[in-house]
Amino acid sequence: MKKEGLFQKLLNLATSKVGSESNTPIIREFSLKKDQEAILGWQEDLFTGNFPGFKMNPYFMREQKLRLNDAYILPEHAIYVLEIKPGYLAGFIWCHIYDTNEYGAFGSIEAIYLIPEMRGKGFGRKLMERGEEFFINRGIKNIKLYVTITNEVAVNLYQNLGYEVKRWEMQKDISNNLND
Repeated sequence: MKKEGLFQKLLNLATSKVGSESNTPIIREFSLKKDQEAILGWQEDLFTGNFPGFKMNPYFMREQKLRLNDAYILPEHAIYVLEIKPGYLAGFIWCHIYDTNEYGAFGSIEAIYLIPEMRGKGFGRKLMERGEEFFINRGIKNIKLYVTITNEVAVNLYQNLGYEVKRWEMQKDISNNLND
């Protein structure tokens, strides 16, 4: 008989329909004290998956920690975490409201992340819906997000939720033209 890993046991417990409601994964507000370490721990996976060539470094992590601290304090931010069992997180969504001269007030999905074992189970959709609820409750009419074009699963999710391409971001690699 195959041994069940700790994560699989937790996942089975968290997603089982039998027993109390406390075994159902929940989406709750981010707690700086309880959740910061997990979110920081996922940054490398989040960024290397979306930005080929990304290299984690101490400066980046320090900046992310400062951004999380600001997001926890400032009312124009909201971070929600997916908790599969008390104390065990499986993902998050980070929302931010901007107010600019160019676009007026709009919502931005700054980041969304799920651990690989929780992908494809509908939790990304649930996190997105919770983020949209944050914006709706604050009177925001438009939401923007960036997604790497090769991340087909995420692109399909966003399109299924009604997101449309409004602008193209283009890049050109000119590194071969640099004088060394």
